[in-house]
Amino acid sequence: MSKNNSVEIAYQNAKDLIDKKDYIKASEQLNEILKVFPNELNSIYLLIDCYIKLNNPIKALEFTHSALNIKNDDKKLLQLEIRLNEYLERDSESIHLLKIFIDKFSDLGALKHLSNLLVKQDKSDEADELIKNFFENNEDYGLLYKGVRHLHASRYRKAEDAFKKVLIEDENNIDALRFMGILAFKSGNHDIAEAMLTKALKLDPTYSLVWANLAQVFSVTGQLDKAKKSFKNILNMEPKNGLIWAEYGTVLTKLANYKEGRDAYLKALEFKPDSPRVHLSLGHVYKTMGEIDNSIDSYKNTILQNNLSGEAYWSLANLKTYSFSENEIKDMEDTLKVDMSDIERSQMHFALGKAYEVKKDFDKSFKNYYEGNKVKKGLIKYSSDDTTDNTKRILNFFNKDNIQKLAKSSTGDRDPIFVLGMPRSGSTLIDQIISSHSKVDGTQELPNIIKIAAELNSNNQKNYPEVLKELDESKLSNLGKDYISETAWARDSAPFFIDKMPNNFIHIGLIKTILPNAKIIDTRRDPMDTCFSCFKQFFARGQLFTYSLEDLGNYYTDYIRAMNHWHNVYGKDIYTVHYDNVINETEETIRELIDYCELPFEKECLEFYNSSRPVKTPSAEQVRQPIYKSGLNYWKNYEEHLLPLKKIIDEIN
Repeated sequence: MSKNNSVEIAYQNAKDLIDKKDYIKASEQLNEILKVFPNELNSIYLLIDCYIKLNNPIKALEFTHSALNIKNDDKKLLQLEIRLNEYLERDSESIHLLKIFIDKFSDLGALKHLSNLLVKQDKSDEADELIKNFFENNEDYGLLYKGVRHLHASRYRKAEDAFKKVLIEDENNIDALRFMGILAFKSGNHDIAEAMLTKALKLDPTYSLVWANLAQVFSVTGQLDKAKKSFKNILNMEPKNGLIWAEYGTVLTKLANYKEGRDAYLKALEFKPDSPRVHLSLGHVYKTMGEIDNSIDSYKNTILQNNLSGEAYWSLANLKTYSFSENEIKDMEDTLKVDMSDIERSQMHFALGKAYEVKKDFDKSFKNYYEGNKVKKGLIKYSSDDTTDNTKRILNFFNKDNIQKLAKSSTGDRDPIFVLGMPRSGSTLIDQIISSHSKVDGTQELPNIIKIAAELNSNNQKNYPEVLKELDESKLSNLGKDYISETAWARDSAPFFIDKMPNNFIHIGLIKTILPNAKIIDTRRDPMDTCFSCFKQFFARGQLFTYSLEDLGNYYTDYIRAMNHWHNVYGKDIYTVHYDNVINETEETIRELIDYCELPFEKECLEFYNSSRPVKTPSAEQVRQPIYKSGLNYWKNYEEHLLPLKKIIDEIN
């Protein structure tokens, strides 16, 4: 019998054994064949299959390489080589092989596969660049490339025209749908972006980049539950993606799921330890949860990985209880001498301001606070005159006659208790006191009232608040109902909850119009203490009036003007609590406050500092301490530097 006949018989025996799922004997038979005919491709193919079935990817990959040495342009073998490397978690090798494969075959499916692997390695930018280059260099995708090129150059109309032409030819072109979604997102058309990206995912639910794009849309539009699910979908496919774990943690913390957010950040650091931004975010979560030692460690880890992180230094200072060492002060001073971003420079000055304040070197402290404010002021656009004009316009509208003429909201909910006023006026303390009551949920600074006002102001025909005249009872009631439903995520199960957004004071007219039974508490502190406390605070967002003494004085003037007006038109519906009274006549003031809220007194309200609830504001650590008087008239330590502010405040008084 010839060798060829013997091989044919042995080959058939191996196939029969495979059919019987006896992969061990089949592999032995095939190895015998290859001893005689080492280049017999059909036997190698079967042997690879046997080793895959036997869960021996190393041997399968070894024989895949043998086959490729014989037939190096076999598309299926090359794909198999990629899959086996990926199974063995050799992602870098898989990426390398995919790039070669795409260059050889211009395969769009492989490109998507490559982009998913790059996203898994936190290389989304590289994935986008490879996609752009693919379309640029492949004539079959010329029109799509033109759209991508226009998109990157912010020529949005031309990009849209190109993508639409692609979709006319192929309505299910997943890349055109994705780029249309990105285009819509960049243009602010979030509904269209969501629709396009959702359609793309229906065509390919495993496309990680699309899930990431959609999660971004959900995050920006406040659909945090949907963003959470989107990131979770990516993690189900890529459980070791450190970048996505970090994004997931951010969404969870925005949803006030702080423990889950902490765990997600820890997962992110497990897979990508060199992540200063994640250490920073983790520090913020620990601070909110009251785990100050862990918070300090996280901020210091941030600095170890990025010594230019002004935000990390400021976050340590913003604990209000941390004292910088001489070495840390020297490090900050030295860092300010090198190139760094303006925002980090500003934060570093604020941190130094606090460091010298603790040492009672008030001149050096003020110098740094002043420099930090000066840098930040140069980065923002704020007009004190515009704020004053807007304040007057709103107050002029909400006169007693107009209030009487407005339709009446039937939303009778008594759930919300609004705590408002100037930032740094004691509002966090009042929030902590009331939310220590068993019938009150503490939440955070909720943006919903400001959002409602902004949406009313976007009406093309009328501006807020004038547009309220055009709304009937049903529409006003719905605004109130929307507020109650859209803030539900921040609450637990108590019958009342606190909305502690201080800037809501300008919208008291709107609040009383859509939620007539809401409680409103105006927190007051000595004006100089309030304003200077704002001046030495680097706010994470908003509060643009705080970066100049003159702007602060003018804003405080607008605040007093507004509150005098609201008290005049709404009378006892608004309750004013004075910080000094809380400090000097604690129990009497707290009892009166709880009585205004129409709640039975509970001793826990006097022991508010024992509450373990999360606190996100700059006063987080201060409200976890018993009442102290050291903050009264604290501004006088800096009096000679605060004359421009004091002049404006004295004119009010």
